[in-house]
Amino acid sequence: MGSEIRELNNNTIKLETLKNLMSFSPTYLGDIDTLIFQPLNPIPAVSVDCEGDILLRIDPKTREIVGVEIEDFEGYFITKYPAFAPIWKQMKGVIKKNKCGNENLTVFLTIVQELLKELVNNQGCVRLMPSLSASQSPLL
Repeated sequence: MGSEIRELNNNTIKLETLKNLMSFSPTYLGDIDTLIFQPLNPIPAVSVDCEGDILLRIDPKTREIVGVEIEDFEGYFITKYPAFAPIWKQMKGVIKKNKCGNENLTVFLTIVQELLKELVNNQGCVRLMPSLSASQSPLL
């Protein structure tokens, strides 16, 4: 049996791949108040909790960030991180309708990427979701 990684942290996740966000598509699921960023063709990944504020989707083989999920986005996240509020107010309608133009989408993703990079770097540690114990995790 190979060595198991019981915790992912800023030293084991390739945090520099947060730049992948620029190629992701944002989707807002209003019924569950969740904002998701993922590639057009989603990649199988493990959800990693970042201090309860965001879920990073990590490719277990490459350790790259292949998606971001923010639950309770309008109800909690924007209140806690008000820097997201102005860009969300501007983009919310087009994202909900999946009608983002390339220019607006690029601006939105750039701002979100910078805000998330600051958030992730300041928190210092991300952990596997409690539902993924080391024995269930494909991370070896």
